[in-house]
Amino acid sequence: MGRRPHMKLREVKIHNFRSILDTTILLRDYTLLVGPNNSGKSTVIDAIRAFYEKDGFKFSKDRDFPKLTTKDNESWVELAFCLTPSEREHLPEEYRTQNSQLRVRRILHKSEQTSSTTHKEGHYYICNPDGSLSDKPFPTHKDVHSGRLGNVVYIPAISTLDEHTKLSGRSPLRDLLTELVRDAVSHGEAYANFVAAVGTFDQAIQGAETSEERSLAGLKREINRRIAQWDSEFTLNLVPPSPEELVKYMIKWHLFDRKHNCEINIDACGSGFQRYFIYSVIDVASQYATRNKVPQTEDFNPTFTLILFEEPEAFLHPPQQEQLAADLRRLSTREGWQIICTTHSPCFVSKNANDIPSIVRFSHAGNGVTKYQVTEDDWDRIVRDNQRLNVIAQKYPDLMKSLDESDFKSDMEAIKYFIWLNPARAGAFFAEHVLLVEGPTEVALINRLISDGKISNVRAGLYIMDCMGKFNIHRFMNLFSSLGIDHSVIYDDDKNKEWHTEINKLIHDSQNEKFTRAIECIPGRLEELLGISEKIPQHRKPQRVLFHYESGNINPDGLQRFCQHVNKCLAT
Repeated sequence: MGRRPHMKLREVKIHNFRSILDTTILLRDYTLLVGPNNSGKSTVIDAIRAFYEKDGFKFSKDRDFPKLTTKDNESWVELAFCLTPSEREHLPEEYRTQNSQLRVRRILHKSEQTSSTTHKEGHYYICNPDGSLSDKPFPTHKDVHSGRLGNVVYIPAISTLDEHTKLSGRSPLRDLLTELVRDAVSHGEAYANFVAAVGTFDQAIQGAETSEERSLAGLKREINRRIAQWDSEFTLNLVPPSPEELVKYMIKWHLFDRKHNCEINIDACGSGFQRYFIYSVIDVASQYATRNKVPQTEDFNPTFTLILFEEPEAFLHPPQQEQLAADLRRLSTREGWQIICTTHSPCFVSKNANDIPSIVRFSHAGNGVTKYQVTEDDWDRIVRDNQRLNVIAQKYPDLMKSLDESDFKSDMEAIKYFIWLNPARAGAFFAEHVLLVEGPTEVALINRLISDGKISNVRAGLYIMDCMGKFNIHRFMNLFSSLGIDHSVIYDDDKNKEWHTEINKLIHDSQNEKFTRAIECIPGRLEELLGISEKIPQHRKPQRVLFHYESGNINPDGLQRFCQHVNKCLAT
């Protein structure tokens, strides 16, 4: 039995859609769209929906054309799919490319002044390798709506369970049940027995009479007596329902409370449970989806499902968020499935920290939405810049002892980010400004000083990050600069002893002209500045420093100078 081909969506280009003037997003099997509120994440989802007209969602000029100044009066969305060899062969020959890519543009809006007779508003066109569009529309609206470019499942941040589980109309649950029933009908005796039983019932009910001595058989006789002169005969039979009709009219689903031994009204359940139930239906559908034979025709008709999931973390507590994030990653590895999520959840970002290019960050300013994404080339550059530390370490035997052979391998950089970007640190991806500090002592003290009103330049969206030592500050600077995250740095210069001179220089060399707002250097060490003379074990430093602060045993001038360093970082 042959398998239908499966493709993946690898690139989205959006032109003049709401606050997005021009952007290109590279997609993985599982992609996260992150950023502060109102940064443009949902705009990307809606642009894809407008391309497919998913659930009747159509482009509206009043709602969707940018209110900003634009270079032209066109709006379009372009999707680039990566095809398998068999998929490429099913394409019309004139649309086959050497790189097995299918690039389709949908023109959402064209002004009357720029409208041409060739390319019409609302139609789909193939993008040729030279950047031009095909003369004739392909695929057609009917092709797209019937799934020729894949099926789209959209789960909004707020949705009703009925949208995904109704049996009277299209829904993931109905599609799943229909597929299962159809498969059972073709491979089992149950349906044959059911058909026979319907036939027996049909024969019995034909002669069954009502209290007024009426029957189906009598009805047929009366009609046939009247039309006999036309040599015609009226028949009336009870027919077995098709698999689709069985699902639509004869199947009902219920939720049962095993603890209280009673049926549950799903609408009375919490929103978190309802959303997880929706995901569970889709997840099971992906496992049960049967693979049909490749059509005998040469039509392009791949098996591909794209899930657009808005804020999957909504109404779920953190452990459930982590579970759902892991489940979605697993689902995206299945053949023919792909997922794009918008999220405000550090838990979701943390689970994707081993694949930094899969995290796309957005920000919104007066000139519209800006996208930041680490490409493969960007990642190679980040790794090279991060490993400048290893070059320094090789000059100092004592420092070299702290490194391992694996620290010199590029793969280790991805592992370090995955370990370090836990749900707490992943909150930086949603911050307006990140203050990078050496460790938990600075985090604890600065947070306390902010709470006590001693640090004044605090704005909404500040995140203070513990970098686990001076040696990692440059790593976070490199990553955050690539993702468009504003940041400042405070570190101890350790009197520039031994290797500290070069490490301090590395921090300054890592600053980005656009995103590194300030770098403040504390002469010596923080404890010395604060007048703390006792030798404190590293693991006790946060609590001892705060204890000295609470006890009034901190040098007021040193504390004031420290607050000035912090305020300078936050003032920009």
